[in-house]
Amino acid sequence: MSTSIAARRRRTRVVTVVWGAGILAVAVLILLGQFFALSIDPVVVALGLLVGVGLSLIAGGILSLRSRPSSEEQDDARDTTAY
Repeated sequence: MSTSIAARRRRTRVVTVVWGAGILAVAVLILLGQFFALSIDPVVVALGLLVGVGLSLIAGGILSLRSRPSSEEQDDARDTTAY
């Protein structure tokens, strides 16, 4: 008797990507401020990043909910598994 176990598909976490992009944006702004004569207001930058990260997390959460199978689809997939 053989059983096959389907490998679970790993997904990229939206939270990791969004926070990574936010940190990268801060680093780029700091570098640009060092190389060019840019006057960067830290309060405005922080506010803009928080709004952008927040909206990205909400949009990513909604999109990940849409792409997940419903609990009924998961139950159907389990019922068809041969033992």
